Amino acid sequence: MNLNESIVLVVDDNPANLNILFDVFGDMDYDILFASDGESCLKLVEAEWPDLILLDVMMPGIDGFETCRRLKANEQTRDIPIIFMTALTETVDKVRGFELGAVDYITKPIEPEEVLARVKTHLTMRKMYTMLQSRENHLENLVEEKTQTISNITLSLVNALEHANKLNDSDTGNHIKRVGEYAALLAEKYGCGHDFVKRIRLYAPLHDVGKVGLPDRLLQKPGAYTKEEFIEMQAHVTFGASLLEGESLDPMARNIALYHHERWDGSGYVNHLAGGNIPMEARIVALADVYDALVSKRIYKSAFSEEKADQIIRQDAGKHFEPKLVDIFFQNRASILAIKDTFS
Repeated sequence: MNLNESIVLVVDDNPANLNILFDVFGDMDYDILFASDGESCLKLVEAEWPDLILLDVMMPGIDGFETCRRLKANEQTRDIPIIFMTALTETVDKVRGFELGAVDYITKPIEPEEVLARVKTHLTMRKMYTMLQSRENHLENLVEEKTQTISNITLSLVNALEHANKLNDSDTGNHIKRVGEYAALLAEKYGCGHDFVKRIRLYAPLHDVGKVGLPDRLLQKPGAYTKEEFIEMQAHVTFGASLLEGESLDPMARNIALYHHERWDGSGYVNHLAGGNIPMEARIVALADVYDALVSKRIYKSAFSEEKADQIIRQDAGKHFEPKLVDIFFQNRASILAIKDTFS
């Protein structure tokens, strides 16, 4: 915004004051608009979008205070700076104006030099605000572009995982979708922020991405693992974490892959973290993943009933799972079942 291209709206019901202000701005390159009452002011603002408003307080009909209140209540006009012009000198009147959102006061009778100085100052501040807002929007766009890039990478990995023939069950695609939705629900009900919920929905499906590096003899084994095989199976978390390292990927994705087999009591693998030392996203995905595994058919087991799954999860509160998460899980059981039905 070039100051010489600024639009200034002057609102006053006294023709003499309007003439004075017309002369004040006569040598300036500002585009000056005039209105004689609050209603005309509001209409002109909607049509011309001025950069600054000089607003008389005492006017017939809608006075300056009410006009200001309406402008500040409108999301599209609330940022337009308003300078009150008034003969009122009581502190209470000035305080009221500032509380309504005015940026300054000009006391009548009008002094031309004072008016020009205050207008120029506030237009300069308006220009700086506009520039900062533009830069902020640019930064937000850059962040959004990077987020979209990361999302595309993640979705590609999810797609690869869905179609990896090394993963032994035919329901892999739905499993990882369900885990993402379960995790997002639990995170939201836990009180996590919107951004956290959005990210965990995106990254939870990658919890077992490291399994693409395991041999078929493990992934397709119908029976229980030997001690040696179980240790070998544990490597999928570190392998998954290594796949998800890098500046272009959100650390949350790596945390989920690496820590989703840790247990609340410290008996999990591979780092034996316990309690709050386990990242929140991993604690959430652990419960989402185990629940879905319990009620789903696998090459090594039949699907458990909901009642049996509930029993196991309740018993593991404070052992495998954070107790608060278990409480949230059962408080939102209907929503959990709805997600299961949607992605079955």
